[in-house]
Amino acid sequence: MKKVYFALNKISDIVCTILTILAVAIVVINAGSVFLQVINRYIIVKITSLSFPWTDELSRFSMIWLCYVILPIVYREGAMAQLDLIFDRLGKKGKMTLYVLTRILCIAFIVIAVKYGFYIVKTRMIYKSPIMRAPGYMLYSAPIFGCVLTGYEIITEAIGVFSGELEPFYAGQKRQFVFWKKKGGNEQ
Repeated sequence: MKKVYFALNKISDIVCTILTILAVAIVVINAGSVFLQVINRYIIVKITSLSFPWTDELSRFSMIWLCYVILPIVYREGAMAQLDLIFDRLGKKGKMTLYVLTRILCIAFIVIAVKYGFYIVKTRMIYKSPIMRAPGYMLYSAPIFGCVLTGYEIITEAIGVFSGELEPFYAGQKRQFVFWKKKGGNEQ
């Protein structure tokens, strides 16, 4: 089971690297569109008749996508908000029981979210955004994307916990994702 965990974790490293690059690109696009909108509202419109109405729509959609692109990385690192009042007081068996229960609930939520996400995408196939004319499936598939990758991280973590490599509720401390590394493999 440890070999499966290490293989899944290696794939997770690659996915997290790609997601980090994608997140940086989305942040740059978002910041650029917001900056252009501010410049447009206070300077460009007063000088010329040029207008950039698409910047508002682009910034909204990029913020939504950013949330779902970052979600798997946040889960992997254990950076999501959690209340440790209960599980810190439990013994090893109690922690494992609570861990299994919460992960089953997480997977159930993800299955429901993906199922209804596909339904929403299917119903919005003919939709196009008002200004940019972006297709509906591009706009409404962000939750599916984020939930599928988060589900992968949940399964990877669970296999790590059951194989004894990770500790329940503290797996993120060992699975920290490091994008930048110094020469020689030392973490920065």
